Amino acid sequence: MNDDGPFFLEFTKKEKLAADTFTFFFKRNGTERPFISGQYYEMKLPHSNMDERGDSRVFTISSSPTNTEFITITTRIIQSTFKLTLGELKPGEKVQFDGPWDDLNFDERDASPHVFLAGGIGLTPYHSIIQYCLDKGIQRKMTLFVSWKTQSDIIFDDFFRKAEDTLKDFTYVPTLTEEKSLSTDLWDREIGRIDEKMIKKYVQDIKKSLYYFSGPPSMVNALKDTVVRMGVSKEKIIAEEFEGY
Repeated sequence: MNDDGPFFLEFTKKEKLAADTFTFFFKRNGTERPFISGQYYEMKLPHSNMDERGDSRVFTISSSPTNTEFITITTRIIQSTFKLTLGELKPGEKVQFDGPWDDLNFDERDASPHVFLAGGIGLTPYHSIIQYCLDKGIQRKMTLFVSWKTQSDIIFDDFFRKAEDTLKDFTYVPTLTEEKSLSTDLWDREIGRIDEKMIKKYVQDIKKSLYYFSGPPSMVNALKDTVVRMGVSKEKIIAEEFEGY
């Protein structure tokens, strides 16, 4: 845990990625504390008429530490007073942050094959990790599985497809769970939930790989159980559960 106290960053802009999903850009000013891809900050947004969830949230950082201009967080804007306040930020407003804290820390010294498994917006830490690898020229055997309900929910698809072309050992496996009959000209990747069969299709070194999980708790727990049944030791598992977003 980081006990150095909060710092403040200026909100610059937001970019819409899907119907209710945005990336928020905060300008770096030298007061922010360095982070590792996969870590998270806590954001505090005091506002009136707060609901029971209060005025702070934690967000895994979606930008890479190599981005010297901005720190970004990517999230869904849902009907909580915090998220609505976040969605209404105006450029120039100062926002309080604290951290960073450990979560899905990417250790570039670990040469093990990496398997990333995400549900929906749980994808954000892997955007940071893959961007970091692109910027630093890190070649590592990495496989990213991400589960979406429908095509309209997908974010960062172009980014990961292009990264797959650049990083020779990176494999990107998006899958749709609520669209069963798309033709191949509309969808060229997987259909259905991430399961043992799908993992084995793309991952060769099952027991040697390091597994990162992020997303809704029910999905994370189910996938952890799946890889344990496949013979993966619990020491190879790193997990994050996104409670309520």
